[in-house]
Amino acid sequence: MSIPVLMVAAIDLGTTFSGYAFSMKAEFENNPLQINANQAWKPGNPSIKCPTCILFDENKNVLSFGYDAEDDYMNIVLDKTQNEYYFFKNFKMNLYKIEVLTNDSMIEDVAGKPMLAKTVIVGSLKSLKNHLLENLKTRGIFGSALRENEIKWVLTIPSIWTEPAKVYENLRSEGGTTDIVIQEKLKDWKA
Repeated sequence: MSIPVLMVAAIDLGTTFSGYAFSMKAEFENNPLQINANQAWKPGNPSIKCPTCILFDENKNVLSFGYDAEDDYMNIVLDKTQNEYYFFKNFKMNLYKIEVLTNDSMIEDVAGKPMLAKTVIVGSLKSLKNHLLENLKTRGIFGSALRENEIKWVLTIPSIWTEPAKVYENLRSEGGTTDIVIQEKLKDWKA
């Protein structure tokens, strides 16, 4: 028996800004143009996207993403402890420089410290996914009326990607759908 899809969620990991949007099945059936997006990334800033940046600790654990990562890193720099952290901002530009993106591909943070590209990508996708799930919990939707396996995930891939996009194509061929890429491959990639 297949599990019903009650919500479609799209994640846009952008070059400069990132975000997500979602639509509940019932809302879509009544009004297909009813699409929800986060409106409150930062108090006082009504943007539906946040900066594409992520902060890791020295053990490569995600500390924060988006505006929170920018604010946290600014405080770390003021404390002069930035060598203990990894901060990636607009890192997708670094991905364009990699001829073929593999599990072993490395990119550098703002200070030139290397990290596996997949760690940065997976950390960013997980951060956006978790933010959406927390947003849904706050609204009283997730957990009671909606379970994670009832969400169909969509991931945007830039049209200008050629060789680097092959990693996503390879993942898709392994799992079948973008949904599998996000839910299953994030589990496989121990970022």
